[in-house]
Amino acid sequence: MSSSATISSWSSVIDDQSDGFEAEDDFETEELRLASGNRDAILFVIDCSLSMMKEDENGDVPFRSATQCASAVMMNKIISANDNDFLGVMFIGTEKSKNPLEKDHIYVLQNMDLSDIHRVMELNEIADDEQFDFAHEYGITEKEYPLGDVFWVCSELFNSIAASTLKTKRIFFITDQDNPHSANSIFRKAAITRARDLVESKIEINLFSISGADSTFDVNAFYTEIIPTDEEYGDSPHINASKNFNSLLSQILSKESPRRSMFSVPFRLFEGEGMTIGVKGYIMISEQKKPAYKWVHMRGETTRLTESRTKLICADTTQELLPQDIKCCFIYGGERVVFTKDEMQRIKEIGDKGITLLGFKPASALKVHYNMGPPYFIYPDEEQYEGSRRTFAALHKKMIEMEKVAICAANLRAGSLIKFVALKPQPELLDDEGQQIQPPGFTMFTLPFADDIRPLPPHSSVTPGIYFIVIYVTYAIFPPDILVDAIKPIIEKLQIRGGYDPQRFKNPSLARFYNVLIDLAINRDVEEEITDSTLPKNSLIHQRVGEFIKLFNIEANEQAKSLPEIYTPSRSSRSSSSRAPKSQGSHVDMITLYAENKVNRATVVQLKEFLNSVGIKPSGKKDDLVNQVNIYFESK
Repeated sequence: MSSSATISSWSSVIDDQSDGFEAEDDFETEELRLASGNRDAILFVIDCSLSMMKEDENGDVPFRSATQCASAVMMNKIISANDNDFLGVMFIGTEKSKNPLEKDHIYVLQNMDLSDIHRVMELNEIADDEQFDFAHEYGITEKEYPLGDVFWVCSELFNSIAASTLKTKRIFFITDQDNPHSANSIFRKAAITRARDLVESKIEINLFSISGADSTFDVNAFYTEIIPTDEEYGDSPHINASKNFNSLLSQILSKESPRRSMFSVPFRLFEGEGMTIGVKGYIMISEQKKPAYKWVHMRGETTRLTESRTKLICADTTQELLPQDIKCCFIYGGERVVFTKDEMQRIKEIGDKGITLLGFKPASALKVHYNMGPPYFIYPDEEQYEGSRRTFAALHKKMIEMEKVAICAANLRAGSLIKFVALKPQPELLDDEGQQIQPPGFTMFTLPFADDIRPLPPHSSVTPGIYFIVIYVTYAIFPPDILVDAIKPIIEKLQIRGGYDPQRFKNPSLARFYNVLIDLAINRDVEEEITDSTLPKNSLIHQRVGEFIKLFNIEANEQAKSLPEIYTPSRSSRSSSSRAPKSQGSHVDMITLYAENKVNRATVVQLKEFLNSVGIKPSGKKDDLVNQVNIYFESK
């Protein structure tokens, strides 16, 4: 498919005045570009031992939960923008065998390939169908099998992927066996060797451990020898997901999206002395939106995706314009100043790419309203400069101790404009089980320039209190102590336990959209309604604070009777004003005129009416009346 666009043939120039200096791409577009260029590969390795087939105290079967998680990740890939990623599923501990190396007790259910709905339905049949007999279909062995063979088959499956854009390779290993070769030193050494070979091949092993009812998974018994841990930050790819299915699913989904860096640049700490380290920038949180739809061709035997092509056609010659024919221009002094694309690129380039430290400020100097865009998370990159992690960790630790933020100049991409940024150290946070919930690093905030901050209107001020704007006068009324005491139990009893957690509240529009997609994909009846967790729980609110709200309303009504009397025009004055010509304006217009410093635009009649209404006797000519109005507002 193709589309055409016409332009003026004036020297083959595109008027690019609006976009010529828009150097910073939208971060969401950049994220999608990185996702399409850096493909991910995940291999689920699921233990099928007898202990994994037993129900836990919640009624969940660990093996079925693991298979459901694989299905959920695959479905998530299908309906999201990551549909070019590779996934595979492998069972270990089975009686039957199916793998490219013909190793015993290893069954490759699904090879590394793109996700499709048929693979999802195959996993759903194993996980959800109560009539499915896994022992009959695949068998369960009680024999000891070499874990090194498992890692060998994993390596072979990853090597079968021919995609050149493959960026990350990960194994999601789900098991409840914390010491698989406790009595066999030969198997143990072979497994450690094979696992380290995977790590050297840049294949990451993520362990999701399942603890039994009577025992706790001891990761130190075996897996610490094959899973590398970050020495400076204590990052570990081991996840304790033993609570229930929802816990396992949330942990796997949190790992499912690979950490794709938005940029990788040098961080110049002391430019004169040549101390430079490498850092990468990540977007920690971004708004989730519906994926872009795609055009399809449905007239053939099969439905195929269309390919869009855009051609620029000269309006005068009707000839197609080549890239070298396109130029950019700016209107300056009534003339079109023309630049080639190379010239535009050189204009944008200011300094070398990277982050340069300028100095430090107290942490209190960084205000909330200074943030001019999505913050980035900065983490050391050892691949750029050796020793980056240790230097980064030392700076991070010292800034936390001294409560400082770093002020830097940042040039993140070629052709981008230099920005001033603040680096705020973020400490590591762990939950009660020792799992990391907040990684250590720097949060980078983009600081505003002078013209990014709008000044307050003249003669304006902000005073705490409750504001009522009525007719001409603004009252700042502070609530009495009796009202404050009445509202306290309402606020205290409506607190969310543990604070607000956005993970607990799904966007109802997105939830509905994805549920419909999934239902249509697997030929399931579409649910008419979904549970909207954002709606207030009125019955619970009434149960907790219903009586307190009634008492507060009674007291508020009593207090309202003592408010200062507000000017209200009589019926005759309202009727006469309704008959007055529209040119006389209104009092609200006078407030607006004053806020915009345009009181002198009001007529003499309007000025006198306003002054009389606020109890001021008008005197003098128009300039005197304008001065009286300004003095009145300045006194408020």
